[in-house]
Amino acid sequence: MKKAEEKGRESARNVTVYAASSRNSPERFLAAGRAVGRGLAERGHVLIYGGASVGVMGALATGALEAGGRVEGVILDEFSSVAHGQLHSLEPVTDMRSRKAGLADRGDAYIALPGALGTLEEISEILVERQLSFHRKPIFLLNLDGFWDHLLAFFDRMAADGILTPENRQLPIVCADVPEVLAGLDAHLAEIASGVSPA
Repeated sequence: MKKAEEKGRESARNVTVYAASSRNSPERFLAAGRAVGRGLAERGHVLIYGGASVGVMGALATGALEAGGRVEGVILDEFSSVAHGQLHSLEPVTDMRSRKAGLADRGDAYIALPGALGTLEEISEILVERQLSFHRKPIFLLNLDGFWDHLLAFFDRMAADGILTPENRQLPIVCADVPEVLAGLDAHLAEIASGVSPA
């Protein structure tokens, strides 16, 4: 029996991961994607992602699948040519609003890997919904090689100008590497499982 299956489904969670689909993604980002996918599978979690077979997205899914994990995707119809062919579930949708909702609604936690405008839009919407108390789910930014530093500096500017509260500035959980992301995920999901609301 595969490792993810051996753990059983009692503690399994759906983790939505946002990431680049660009074929030009550097190898260090691809390696991080594979490691995150593998880490989720080894913990028995279900990977929810954008359904592509290319870029960091593809590496993420492949890492999870090779480790025996369950992977589910939500993809735009127009990107069907790059859909991953080995997923357990793939939902095609016709517009970005449906795609974002399909990814967000399934998640018990969120991770943003390096990505471009689509990833930025997706993680921004999740942060706004957390700010508005529509959910209390943890949101992680994998700040590999300082990828998100400029965005975080922008958040600091908002806070310095008084238009972002200090509490909301702290909503994204910033992690420097994959082990830190996975350890943070473990801690927050353990709190959720015990009935303690995450900070």
